[in-house]
Amino acid sequence: MHSESESGYESQFSSDDPTASYGKEHDDQLPDITPDDRVIAVMGITGVGKSTFISHFNKDALVGDSLVSCTTEVGIHKAHIGDQRIFLIDTPGFDDSTRSDTDVLIEIADWLRFSYNENIKLAGIIYLHRIKDIRMGGASIRNLMMFKKLCGEKCLDSVVLATTMWSNPPSDKEIRRETQLKTERKFWGEMIAHGSQVFRQDDGGTSATEIIQHILSRPQNVTLRIQEEMASGKSLGETAAGKEVQAEVERLKARYERQLNELRQEMREAERRQDLNHKKEIAAVRAELEEELKSSKQQQNILRMDIDELRKQRDTERETLYQQEMVHKEALYQRDADLRVLRAKDDYESRLLELETQVAQEKNRKSGCVMM
Repeated sequence: MHSESESGYESQFSSDDPTASYGKEHDDQLPDITPDDRVIAVMGITGVGKSTFISHFNKDALVGDSLVSCTTEVGIHKAHIGDQRIFLIDTPGFDDSTRSDTDVLIEIADWLRFSYNENIKLAGIIYLHRIKDIRMGGASIRNLMMFKKLCGEKCLDSVVLATTMWSNPPSDKEIRRETQLKTERKFWGEMIAHGSQVFRQDDGGTSATEIIQHILSRPQNVTLRIQEEMASGKSLGETAAGKEVQAEVERLKARYERQLNELRQEMREAERRQDLNHKKEIAAVRAELEEELKSSKQQQNILRMDIDELRKQRDTERETLYQQEMVHKEALYQRDADLRVLRAKDDYESRLLELETQVAQEKNRKSGCVMM
């Protein structure tokens, strides 16, 4: 838990530097980070407050207010504490609303491997959890399990477990939940036994500063388990985190196959009854399940690939999307240009018609005067 911090501490931070997104070019992946900088990763499920936490130190950090994940790629945010330059790494959660766990793992693992090769190591990791959550649901459990696999036991003493979204003052239920998180081995108990520290992120920039200060007080940097595994030549699927994702993909694949078998039986029964409406409903559900099954098989294949192959594949996909976006923008620009030409033509013709009408009216007026 945090203690009372010195007043004015937050003002030591600077957020003048822009946020860098992790892109396909290496210069974008590590924007002017050096081995002397202190780099801190911020992790947790979607909506836990990662971007909010980072925004206390860099105002350019995006804060979402919807159910859609606002952190879809690894984001790099620069800040200063005193004379110390730091970088906060915003990561997508493994419950991302737009991508699979496989895609999220590729995104995080790719950055971790590239930074490791550039001798950029983490000073520590902050794992955020909402204290208002009534229970540790499936998404929270899975995300925590993935986090443990990414780090490995040797790195757990560099982890801060921070709870967010506290009431003021804290409710009895929130305090009981915190105690449960700290004492139960399947939650945080095992991690605390290996040196992880627990803080409350309950006072905005003040408590966030204390968490950062705790990590910076540790002189040594850390190498995560997944970084060591990939450096030894393992494919992503051979790492502990990759195996965890594979197990989840296999479980989902088995469920889809089971549901498809049940639907086939239902379809035969609907055909026997000549129930056309039921057959249409079954066909629609089956199409969705077949698409999910196809996606699961693709994810299994992806996890067998080397991270460099995955990087090249991702870069190719992003380049294709970029080119498609440029074509789309060019089409929109041309459409707007054509509309401007048409508007100008319409304005000219309207003005011309107006002048012709005025001339005709003037002629009629003068003609009328002569007749009189």
